[in-house]
Amino acid sequence: MVVLQACAFAAPAPGNFISSLFSLEKSLADKGIKTIYAFPERAKDKEWCKEIEKRTKVYFLPEAKARLRINTYKIFRTIYRENKVGIVHSHFELYDIPATVTAPKNARVFWHLHDPIMPGNGLRGILWKLQYGCVGKRATLLAVADYYRNVAVDLGFPKSQTEIVLNGIDLQRIMKKPAHVIPEYDFLTFGWDFERKGDDLIIRACDRLAEEGYQFKLLLNGNESTWVKLDKFLGNRRPAYLFKGNPVANVSELFEKSKAFIQASRRETFSYAVCEAAYAGVPVISSDIAGLEWAHSLSSVRFFENEDVDGLYTQMKALLDGKHIPDCDIYASQEYIKANLSIDAWVQSIISYYNIEER
Repeated sequence: MVVLQACAFAAPAPGNFISSLFSLEKSLADKGIKTIYAFPERAKDKEWCKEIEKRTKVYFLPEAKARLRINTYKIFRTIYRENKVGIVHSHFELYDIPATVTAPKNARVFWHLHDPIMPGNGLRGILWKLQYGCVGKRATLLAVADYYRNVAVDLGFPKSQTEIVLNGIDLQRIMKKPAHVIPEYDFLTFGWDFERKGDDLIIRACDRLAEEGYQFKLLLNGNESTWVKLDKFLGNRRPAYLFKGNPVANVSELFEKSKAFIQASRRETFSYAVCEAAYAGVPVISSDIAGLEWAHSLSSVRFFENEDVDGLYTQMKALLDGKHIPDCDIYASQEYIKANLSIDAWVQSIISYYNIEER
């Protein structure tokens, strides 16, 4: 039997997602089961994708309007014709419909809901109702958050065919922050999506702190599209506290340089960044939003209400005033993540849902 991982993923860095798939692939190989992959064409030149191609088959799919393009369906038919696929596992929504309607009748289909879907109107609304209310009846939905699982159910997906599977982080990828290192920045945030990640909320809270005379540094890690929106938001201002950063190969370097991590997102499912920061030993200030319910089990995370700039300001001010999160809370978060939110735990969950032993 062959497992197909169809992933709408083409990021420059592999991150926890690709690391998770690698670990799953290895565990399946130990059981004599082969894994093949399908990615957007844009993934072809990524080093992590080239590494996959060295050991197994990789197919490339259209990305723009992929649900509507005939070629997407043709490629999936080719995949199924050339391989004895028994399990289809589609990630990030884009390929759910074509991967499912072309799948062999005896194949089991899993849709992995990583993204914060929202009900909508127009073509997007029609597609989601078709996807979750019609085509989805053949699939099992693996969601990373209760809230968005329920959104899919409201769109028509059978609730009895849904499961919650929290993501896991690569513990080997995250180095715990050395106690002797003096951080360069007071705050770090990953703000590649300006609106969704709440960059504007962070800037407003920072402006207030700066006006009150606080001296601090914020490292806003983003990309070229981030800077266009950031510059538009700031106008001609160039705040002294603000430093721009770009993606790095080793995210531990950023945590080591920072006293605290801010996650001000308006929408998330499972925030890898919050989990990684907490495991690295960095205090976290996070918006209290759907998809972050699990983070309430981490004693080193402090919350503020979604879009509440005053609440964010208060939490940032407390850290600048020296109200540090105790080491015992940092340690407790690390131990919780190690026990419950590792890639190993994630792999075991996925394999249990595949129910391979009984096939």
